[in-house]
Amino acid sequence: MTTNELASLNITGDLARLTLRRPPMNFLSYKMLRQMHEGVLNLGDSPSCRALLLDSETPTFCAGLDMGEHVEETLFLQLEEYHDFVKALNAFPRPTIAIVKGMALGAGNEIAALCDFVLASEKSTFGQPEINVGSIPTLAPVVLPGLIGGRLALEMILTGKLVPATEAQRIGLIHKAVREEQLNAEVESLLNTIRGLSKSVMALAIESVRHARRRSLEGNLRELQSLYLNQLMDLEDAVEGVNAFVEKRSPKWKHR
Repeated sequence: MTTNELASLNITGDLARLTLRRPPMNFLSYKMLRQMHEGVLNLGDSPSCRALLLDSETPTFCAGLDMGEHVEETLFLQLEEYHDFVKALNAFPRPTIAIVKGMALGAGNEIAALCDFVLASEKSTFGQPEINVGSIPTLAPVVLPGLIGGRLALEMILTGKLVPATEAQRIGLIHKAVREEQLNAEVESLLNTIRGLSKSVMALAIESVRHARRRSLEGNLRELQSLYLNQLMDLEDAVEGVNAFVEKRSPKWKHR
């Protein structure tokens, strides 16, 4: 691990752990996403790996994409790398487990939702607040409806409402919310269950449940990326939203 690592991959025994390390909020920059993507690719189909854990070194799991890179020079690269990472994560042939403390917002919520299991501190919060800064999510419209239903997915995307962990468990956005001091034990309990199962059968089970989603991701991510780059970013309000967020002020919408 070096000080230049914004996301570190550590392998201990039969576990791989991808840890986000960009304090305080783990905003996802192109460089950070590149490291995350390379980490998953480097794991490949390791026969010794039983599961991939995604967690954070900071009190926040992930607050979304780095809005400072939402400018013409870097936006395409950031979105392309983000989508490459989520496709690699979805294709990873072992169970993926998100361990969430604090906020999982925007891309942070999307990444957690894409994992096979989400275990969270009961103090954590989930949401798609992009609408509040004149933006739209580029993965939530594909992933969330299948988890929580179309109506609730629309509510999260169109209102930017934040969902506390206990509510997230009730609606099916996450698997379990527990007291933070119990989180490690809950993760270990799940891992013990996984370790007691056949690796080869587990791989086929994963392939069976992800097959339809992979086809959906491939087509829809490209369309959402085009919508984002070619229509959203042509709106004055989208530019104003980014500027207001970076300048830490309230946006002044022109509705165009």
